[in-house]
Amino acid sequence: MEKNVDGNNTMKEFYIPTYIFTPESPVEHVSQIPTCPVIVFINTKSGGQLGRNLIVTYRKLLNHAQVDLVYFCKCTLLVSH
Repeated sequence: MEKNVDGNNTMKEFYIPTYIFTPESPVEHVSQIPTCPVIVFINTKSGGQLGRNLIVTYRKLLNHAQVDLVYFCKCTLLVSH
């Protein structure tokens, strides 16, 4: 079930509809295409052990599929703009 982001213009910019993540779900007609969609990765073992709280918060705000857990990552992420 989709979250109600219609009343929150800021969240519309980040929210990715479910049909993008789940091919078998019906295509939704959204009122606004997100200009800055995000996917959130949370390491539950870092950041003062606040990972579980962050997961709950982000999953309330975003599509459940946009928030994922990272249990162990020993890598370097390079981002170029």
